[in-house]
Amino acid sequence: HWAAPLNLPEGSITFHVLEATNPASAILEYARLNRVDHIVLGARTASFKRKVLGSVSGEVAAEAPCNVTVVRLRNPGASEG
Repeated sequence: HWAAPLNLPEGSITFHVLEATNPASAILEYARLNRVDHIVLGARTASFKRKVLGSVSGEVAAEAPCNVTVVRLRNPGASEG
């Protein structure tokens, strides 16, 4: 339903659910094997664990064979500037 406002023709957008112990590797492998044009994925808010271990979105963005768009929820307390 979130893609409905894009008004894209049927068949021009696909959605996939991947299950893996290493999500970044699974996404990258899928993208390579299926010649993906563009990956859109969400990013979590900042955390100590993510800073130490890295993030799935950061790894995918750095290593993907295509364009990557990372989206994050806007911080409701942040000021617009």
